Amino acid sequence: MRGYSVNGTRQSEEISPVRQIDDQRMWIPILCLAAIFIWRIIITVSVNLIPDECSYWTWSRRMDWSYFDNSGMVAYLIRLSTEFFGRSTPFTVRFPFLLISIIFTFLIYSTGTRLSGSRRIGLLSALFFNLTPISLLGGSSAVHDNPLLLFWALSLWSMSKLVTTENHKYFYLAGLSAGLAILSKYTGALLLPVILLWLLSSNRFRSSLARKEPWIGALVATVFVLPILWWNFSHDWASFKHILFIGTGYSGFWRKISDGLGYQLAQILIISPLFFISVVASIFVATLAELRRDNDERSLLLCFGFPLFLLAVMSFKGHAEANWGVMGYVSTGILTIMIFTDPHNSLSRFFHSYLSMRKFVIAGVCASILLVLIVVLHAWIGLLPASVERNLGKNDRIVWETLGWRGLGKYLATVMEEGDVLASDSYQNCALLEFNIPGQPSVRYLSPWDRPTQFDVWHRSYDDLKGKNILFVSSKPLKPSSSVLMTIYENFSSVEPIPAYDVMYHGESIRKIYIYRGHNFDPFEPRRLGPRSLFYSGL
Repeated sequence: MRGYSVNGTRQSEEISPVRQIDDQRMWIPILCLAAIFIWRIIITVSVNLIPDECSYWTWSRRMDWSYFDNSGMVAYLIRLSTEFFGRSTPFTVRFPFLLISIIFTFLIYSTGTRLSGSRRIGLLSALFFNLTPISLLGGSSAVHDNPLLLFWALSLWSMSKLVTTENHKYFYLAGLSAGLAILSKYTGALLLPVILLWLLSSNRFRSSLARKEPWIGALVATVFVLPILWWNFSHDWASFKHILFIGTGYSGFWRKISDGLGYQLAQILIISPLFFISVVASIFVATLAELRRDNDERSLLLCFGFPLFLLAVMSFKGHAEANWGVMGYVSTGILTIMIFTDPHNSLSRFFHSYLSMRKFVIAGVCASILLVLIVVLHAWIGLLPASVERNLGKNDRIVWETLGWRGLGKYLATVMEEGDVLASDSYQNCALLEFNIPGQPSVRYLSPWDRPTQFDVWHRSYDDLKGKNILFVSSKPLKPSSSVLMTIYENFSSVEPIPAYDVMYHGESIRKIYIYRGHNFDPFEPRRLGPRSLFYSGL
């Protein structure tokens, strides 16, 4: 296979004898990838949905062009799967994303093989990404990132085909995958500027900008943006303003520094420490090599990793979630494997001279798996004392998101009475209750707080609840309003406490879920509740 080495030398059509020997050992990464897929099946079937997955499942029950928090691909895939299977379970909700993980892995393998000329490097590239903690834990999760990663990898694969075949029709496929990436998550919009950046940096393909194919591809991508634009136009651009608000972060200088450093630490954890060091070092070495000699394969991989640099900088200026730039590791993972397996590369020579490459790889894999084991064991048996966990509360997202919700759903089914309307003051709780209560009834978001949610899109007004009895579920006690806190207590003619549900951990209660039956709800008196705004106050 024709290609380029990381140092920029043209490879022959024939694979070298060394690589032929390497290819004979492909069964090792293949077995590892098979084991990872079996692991994903176990997670898909046996682990209950986390709050984010429940939220997107509620989206799938109420189909729309787009949604308040993001674009809608995740909801469309969940709806397609649950309709096909005829029920909503952790398996049926996650099934499309399990399939996506297979296609995504193949695309990394194919791209790595094409750009390096070695099937072994392609397999190691696929294995590298799949061994990261974020992939081991969330590779089949029903979240935005997985379809985004699929279409990001498809776009990268399309451009790798362009490099090796010079067939400009691959711009059409790149445009299609870019549009689907945007429909998967807003950060997919970075694909178009990333491709443009690569074309501008390539002496060989810069002239492609004078052709029709890349611009038609970009036009194809914009077609998939239309549903998002229509939804936002119909809702006063609420989603875009929401993203702008949560991306601004805190205004204080030291808080921005703290957020930025926290983001960098999160990258180390989601990729694993030694893998992260390898990626950073490879990006540095490849960038220096690119400054000395133009190489289309290397620059392609670097440009598709640009979100890592962009989000790293933005994290010091505004809020950035740890997973926002994860698609940048698709190409830089391939680049890392290419550099570390190239005996002529300075970084590879350094390891062979001063360190044991074998020991470094083993340590990197063990560090990644250890992080995953810690998370899994903590969610399964709990690694902290109950007294510590009780104080941590929601700050320990591992326990908070996985423990107690299925039992709460069963408990609520026993206390519900005919005519009760289920409600909660947290959109995460609403989604968790909808999924976990037998029969999966609808749950209303009922809160006096200003924070808008997707549930406010579905029910802007509480007027239709007038006179209803509401089974109200909250992580906080429902108390009468005071000078410092407004509640919905006074909007009921009477409030009947129901025995709280205790979330047990090591045989002790670490938190209570409070339950009340509010009689004869009145959204007009003594104060008007709703209609709900889709905008943050002061924005």
